Amino acid sequence: MKKFFAIFLIIFLVLFTALIKNSTKRIDDEIFIVKENIRFLKKEIGDLKLEYNYLSSGEKLMNLKARFFDEDLNAKKRNEIKIIQNNN
Repeated sequence: MKKFFAIFLIIFLVLFTALIKNSTKRIDDEIFIVKENIRFLKKEIGDLKLEYNYLSSGEKLMNLKARFFDEDLNAKKRNEIKIIQNNN
C-alpha cells in the first residue's frame, strides 16, 4: 500500500509539474507578444509625435510652403472656393 501511495504521489507531482511548466510557457509567450506590440506602438507614437511637432506650427508650415511650394500654392478667399460634387 505504501508503494502504491508513493508511486501515485510521484506521478501526481510529475503531472502537476508539467501542468505548471506549460502554463508558465503560455504566459511567457503572451508576455512576449504584448511586449512586441508595445515596442511597435512606442515606435509608431514616436513617429507620430515627430510628425505632429514638425508640422503643427503655422510658422513651420509657412516656411515649408516658401521653401518647396512657393510658386505652386496660391492663397484663395473663402468665396472663391467651390464644392465639386461627383454624381456617380
